[in-house]
Amino acid sequence: MTLYIILIVIFLCFACWYDGWWISSLTEEEGKDLYKALSGQRVEDQPKTTVNPNAVDLFARTDNGKAFYMLNLIKDKKDLESKDMGALESIDRNYAKVVFPLLFKHGCHPVLVSKPLTTFSQPATEEEWDAIFIIRYRSRRDLYKIVTNPEFQKAWEFKLASIQNTTVIPSIPVLQGVNLKWIVGLILILIGWVST
Repeated sequence: MTLYIILIVIFLCFACWYDGWWISSLTEEEGKDLYKALSGQRVEDQPKTTVNPNAVDLFARTDNGKAFYMLNLIKDKKDLESKDMGALESIDRNYAKVVFPLLFKHGCHPVLVSKPLTTFSQPATEEEWDAIFIIRYRSRRDLYKIVTNPEFQKAWEFKLASIQNTTVIPSIPVLQGVNLKWIVGLILILIGWVST
């Protein structure tokens, strides 16, 4: 019985952290600050942004404090393809060293990282992406904390040198697939079953 109580407490603690039970919604001022971070206004000499201020404002104002998913479609600069690929790999590694620890720290993680094939639709020129990322964010406040972090801003400035275009689409889960919280729960159930 003691073991089961310990396992239940472990699961509840993980669920509390993973779902962010204590996290509050973004304020109006934080929404404005989020736009500045996403649009690169914190970075000197940043080119004109394509981030829609109205979309970011709506994103912040409709914050329900719950998890969401971010679809990232990335197109690399073609003039870099003929250059030293080792340099591009170094950019990606340095970016990952900063971003992934920040994601995990805030209960966020990649759901899918893939390289797309050619699209079935026509015309498909605008859809020829080089990478697809789907990131699970614990909350909009966690996204805010990550992108306003000075370390992220420096890493993103470095990463921009290799990107020609990126489309970012936040989405609210309607029907979720595999959830890390329930995977942890099943592992704890298995531990309890094996231990009895």
